[in-house]
Amino acid sequence: MKKNDLLLFNGNIISMDEFNHIYSWILVSDGKIVDLGNDNEYIKYIGDTSEVYNLHGKSVLPGFYDCHVHLTQTGLNLLGLDLSEAKSIDELLQIIEERAQRLENGKLIRAIHFDEMNLKEKRMPTRRELDKVSPNNPVWINRIEFHTSIVNSLALHMINLPYTIDGIARDERNLPDGFLTGKASAFVRNRIFGDLADDLREEGVRRAVEKAIENGITTVNAMEGGYTFHDKDAKYLIGKNNSLPIDVLIYYQSFDIKKVLDVGLKRIGGDIFVDGSFGSRTAALSGSYADDENNKGKLYFLQSELDYFVEEALKNDLQISLHAIGDMAIEQVLNSYEKHLGTGYNKNLRHRIEHFELATDAQIERSAKLGLIASMQPAFEYFWGKKGGMYEKRLGKELASSSNRFRKIIDSGIMIAGGSDSDVTPMNPILGIHSAVNHPKREFSVSVKEAIGMFTINGALANHEQDIKGSLEIGKYGDMGVIDRDPFEIDPQDIINIKVFATIKEGNVIFSLAL
Repeated sequence: MKKNDLLLFNGNIISMDEFNHIYSWILVSDGKIVDLGNDNEYIKYIGDTSEVYNLHGKSVLPGFYDCHVHLTQTGLNLLGLDLSEAKSIDELLQIIEERAQRLENGKLIRAIHFDEMNLKEKRMPTRRELDKVSPNNPVWINRIEFHTSIVNSLALHMINLPYTIDGIARDERNLPDGFLTGKASAFVRNRIFGDLADDLREEGVRRAVEKAIENGITTVNAMEGGYTFHDKDAKYLIGKNNSLPIDVLIYYQSFDIKKVLDVGLKRIGGDIFVDGSFGSRTAALSGSYADDENNKGKLYFLQSELDYFVEEALKNDLQISLHAIGDMAIEQVLNSYEKHLGTGYNKNLRHRIEHFELATDAQIERSAKLGLIASMQPAFEYFWGKKGGMYEKRLGKELASSSNRFRKIIDSGIMIAGGSDSDVTPMNPILGIHSAVNHPKREFSVSVKEAIGMFTINGALANHEQDIKGSLEIGKYGDMGVIDRDPFEIDPQDIINIKVFATIKEGNVIFSLAL
């Protein structure tokens, strides 16, 4: 008799199916769930099962989706110089100086996880300051959300940045001060990542996947390639995809329809930036930034350019996703979808808007009518949505009170797929669930079931995988996460402290602390 793969018993198995079934045991064979129950019938399977585990009351959820991850970039950043602990300009410069002193002259210092809001000065370092601590090594600092770069003079010289490119901040002498946004920042990123060897990508992706697995993630949407990143990222991951221990569903961040079709992908876009970010003051707003009254952010495409791309992608039956944060960017994306989704193209492909952070009431209603999916990152509110946080400083209290309105969006009939935008925030669905349930603006918080759904069944639906993943039901893959407590029974404020004890992919234990 052929042995089953895995039997878990004496647990609290939360199916997340439409009937909210709870089981005490689950059986997986040939990678798929073949039986579940609440009685002692599992005993008959023990002798015919390769791996049998007593859960001792631990809870089990479907394997998590993270529907917005820059997987290759996350991995490469794990190999970069981390600036997240710097609390002042002096501390930041000291970290860079110490790295420069250990490096061979001319070697790039690639610094990541920078957020000037964490510094007491609340500003970027200047090119001149970086020159003093690293005169012989090019320095590139990437702001945490990828939309801003800071470089020293040597990096500026080596990169050969076009002098007239949009996004170069200049000093009183009209010289670049090292602070780059928009196209200038994208040019620098693309040039630097183009020069990185694939063995670095391999090491980075390995580490990033390990991080995902440790947090119970069994499927990710990887946002890869494109001008702001590099096509080498996408090509590398496409070539390695079948050898990875979790499912990686790739969005190729390109307007080149043929290139995407040639590699056999069914989806296109991801983080194609229609606008920028709040942190960099480049998200496109209908009003001005509270801390920069002459700035409304920026749209990176003409409406006609976006319209053409959407129409061509629809003609080729590609699922589309576009990055839109500010209300003006959301407006532009909706205009393109509305223009073409009602003209005979397939709206059932479940097209998406990534982030959707500052959608107006009217935009939420229009999105619902179009059947769009909002791919959102609840942890943004945890990090930036609190009183006095980055949202409030950038947008002002009134506008910041309308960010990431999960409750309103769900009640309007829009499905939210949960993600992290890693490594903008960590690949940690537990943090995302906590953040959605404990939204700083309480009127926009959601139930525990709705929050878990963002990272399980909604993720499956967003990727046309609801028949094989997203809930624990007979016939679906045995993708599961074992956690130390029941999220429905604890204080909602304590969700953040839930620990993932094991991750199971198709009946195989790929991570375990205590099974």
